[in-house]
Amino acid sequence: MKSIRFVHCADLHIDSPFQGISAIDPGLGKMLRHSTYQAFNNIVDLAIREKVDCVLISGDIYDSADKSLRAQLKFRDGLNRLSNEGISTFIVCGNHDPLNGWSATLEWPKNVFPFPGDRVQCWPLQRNGEIIAQIYGISFTKGDISENLALKFPRVDESVPCIGLLHTNIGANTGHMPYSPCTVEDLSTRGMDYWALGHIHAHTILKTSNPAIVYPGCSQSRHPGESGEKGCCLVALESGTDPDIQFIPTDIIRHKSDVMDITNYITIDDVISSIEKKCEEIVTDMGERHAIIRLSLIGRTDLHTELHRGNIVGDILERVREDFEGRTPWIWLEKLTLSTTGTYDLETLRSGNDFIADIISIYDELEDAESESWQEIQGTLAILFSNWQGKNYIEELSKEKLLELARQARGLTLDKLMGTE
Repeated sequence: MKSIRFVHCADLHIDSPFQGISAIDPGLGKMLRHSTYQAFNNIVDLAIREKVDCVLISGDIYDSADKSLRAQLKFRDGLNRLSNEGISTFIVCGNHDPLNGWSATLEWPKNVFPFPGDRVQCWPLQRNGEIIAQIYGISFTKGDISENLALKFPRVDESVPCIGLLHTNIGANTGHMPYSPCTVEDLSTRGMDYWALGHIHAHTILKTSNPAIVYPGCSQSRHPGESGEKGCCLVALESGTDPDIQFIPTDIIRHKSDVMDITNYITIDDVISSIEKKCEEIVTDMGERHAIIRLSLIGRTDLHTELHRGNIVGDILERVREDFEGRTPWIWLEKLTLSTTGTYDLETLRSGNDFIADIISIYDELEDAESESWQEIQGTLAILFSNWQGKNYIEELSKEKLLELARQARGLTLDKLMGTE
């Protein structure tokens, strides 16, 4: 097998709107929208810098719902840069950018090879006039393909590396729509050396070799559910060895959700300064990228009552945003939630001869996994998960999660009974 190097990316979603934040801050929304294009430029820069043989793009280049010609033109700008460096680009279309959503008159640059939707096509990859790999692929003709397109790929046995491009949902991944569903076994029987997949926005390697089956994930996150680093894969295929698959971050803006324990905090000023310090630490850990952050304040604190009054949390949120104005990289504290509890001397309350002592006793029993109350709760939940139609959409609660919920419920109950709300 010959040796080749390539960049594998997918789910670029160029020019995709960030509607929630845009409504609050139009200027920030514009920057967010532009970040998807900047992330693609980072991919182009990487390919040129690494002098790869080709770039593979596995669908969802833009969102056809907007029919954004601007996104298509920006994408073509990047392809022109690659073509001018002699780097070939191979493209399949997915559910967000099916063939029927592209401009019919848009001309592709030289060295760009789009795949059709009516069949699996093979494009040879050449270096100095010699074929060094065969690239197979098929595009979506429309946005809601439910057919298993993997089965259309031929079984191949070549002396050069064979790579398959496909936009697909593998297995029972409920986080994404089941477009062109297939299995790992379906892909493993086609004779490919590497499957360059798209559709799943989290970087995932389902198999490392024979064949490698890889989702690079999206190149730029667009909402808090896509937290963590996003990017593409830099891959080397060489005879006799497993593929070398490196994940390379390309994102401009990163989402992060975190918690901050404010136990023993004395003043609101302490809370504000600690929130800002926490945000700064997050940005440092991100490599000084722009950050959209969600924080949850936790802990048992004397500030619990004050924090729950009026719009205190909203005022803190606005103050932090104001303090970060003009900062580069910028920080946007998107959401601030309270999961604190008040401070109570539980031992003293337990020793009382009153209703509150009885309530604490009930919660103490709930924290005992061998108690009758615990067994009753487990029995009730078992019936719920066996009969309720919505059971497939939520995970069963673990013992640890149930104990945590019991502790949270105790805190909320005491808040009400002790008059701290």
